[in-house]
Amino acid sequence: MRSELPRWWGGSKRTPIVARRKHPGFRDISMDHAASPQNYPVGQRPAQRPRFVLHGSGDAEKKAVLHCGAKRMKTSHLPRSKNIPSVVLIKQHFSVPKEADVREATVRELKKLFPDTTAIKGKIVGLTCPSRGICDIAQVLITAVSFLKPHCKEVRILTAMGTHGGGTSEGERAMASDRGVTEEAVGTRIFSNMETRYIDTVNDVEAHVSEDALACDLVILTNRIKEHTDIDWPEPLPEGFYGLESGWAKILALGASKLRAIEQHRHIPTIGLGTAIEISSRRIIEGKELVIWGGLGIIENARDETAEIVSARAESADRFFAIEAQALARSKELMPAMPVRTVDVLYCNSLGKDLSGQGMHTKTIGRSPYGYQQGKPWKSTMPAIHTIVGSRLSPGSHGNAIGVGLCEFITQRFDEEIEWDRTTLNSLSALCPCQARRPIVCEHDRDALEVALVMSPSGPHGPRMVFIHSTLKMEHALLSEGLLNDARANGNVETLSDPSPLRFSSDGYVDLQSYFKFEH
Repeated sequence: MRSELPRWWGGSKRTPIVARRKHPGFRDISMDHAASPQNYPVGQRPAQRPRFVLHGSGDAEKKAVLHCGAKRMKTSHLPRSKNIPSVVLIKQHFSVPKEADVREATVRELKKLFPDTTAIKGKIVGLTCPSRGICDIAQVLITAVSFLKPHCKEVRILTAMGTHGGGTSEGERAMASDRGVTEEAVGTRIFSNMETRYIDTVNDVEAHVSEDALACDLVILTNRIKEHTDIDWPEPLPEGFYGLESGWAKILALGASKLRAIEQHRHIPTIGLGTAIEISSRRIIEGKELVIWGGLGIIENARDETAEIVSARAESADRFFAIEAQALARSKELMPAMPVRTVDVLYCNSLGKDLSGQGMHTKTIGRSPYGYQQGKPWKSTMPAIHTIVGSRLSPGSHGNAIGVGLCEFITQRFDEEIEWDRTTLNSLSALCPCQARRPIVCEHDRDALEVALVMSPSGPHGPRMVFIHSTLKMEHALLSEGLLNDARANGNVETLSDPSPLRFSSDGYVDLQSYFKFEH
């Protein structure tokens, strides 16, 4: 069957993804993004970053990137409001259960998966490594390797990131390293090859699996179990389906299929992504090509801490899916939420792939990844947000700014960190090209907020503004005075300060760190 990549990835050297531009001050690097991976030995593929850089070297060269010929926007002539309202620091009180000892909890669950370790004697065991910024993923994988290694032939870490690593082996390794998952740290080899094998087609859904996974005698699906930004299940669920989102089924169907994740995403307009994931992963679990032994899962609380380590054997797909669905339900109960339901301007300090699959969690901000109307919630149970200002792209995103299209405004520093080739690849593979659209770029936060206030509505008590670190971390937030009554109606909100002018740094950025501490 189809072993070559889809043509829109760029199927030959004659059709690069980004057209060549000639400019006397630039030299062309890495334009051969379209070269097929099969043409290069593992570890010898060219860096796949179609872009132009100023003459130079090292970090200075990287900072001089002119992505896709983008020019700096001039916003000095735009209408603006200097009346940024005073803000109040609040704290949301979420339920925050936490595993006392992640290592001990991981060993506890591994003993459930392997009550008799002689079952893996002489075998190669694979552990998947996801792309997300999961708090304790390194500790879980290190512990799992340590537990399994004495009983089997070899333990292998299998990067399973779909298109999140820029579509390259090197990109996946770099993302794993950022999560603390290196060969030195985990004590075993990491496999990140991009080659996949076609398995089967079921109800028009193709199943593909990485050759690295197929080279193992058995695989343990390691992933966080959580609500997915792109999955929208109908109610009631279709018969025979479990409503799975991000977790074991997803890392098998999408992560382990590498660039072939598009084969599931293309069903979004018809049967939906969740349905396609369950069909594909069920076929792989029930097939004979690869032994999926079970899953090792992480449930996180609203503080981005490990609330629970869970596991399940994959002796049958139905039982496996049912256990994951139960874990997903517990995870949803622990998700952080906006402190109010109606927002004129949301300021998000950090967006990024390591914080959410779409940079911001779409269900937290009430915006569909496939397009939205300002001020209209995606679902009636979600908040209505009119305008979003994004301040920066998280370093852990590696330039992948998928979800930037959810913002109306971003800052210059955000814009300069975007690698449009990676962003476009991920957005296209997820069938949401609108999430690679470039918003209006303002010089800094103050500039963006002043312009945003002019084009946004206002509540009866003034502009309704919320300032958060990210949709992953919302225990602390700043609210404008116009939202105090709404916040007080929320039983889990505590006011920690009196209203005061919003503080900015000398270079025009909101000084969020002066209100509450966080790591970028």
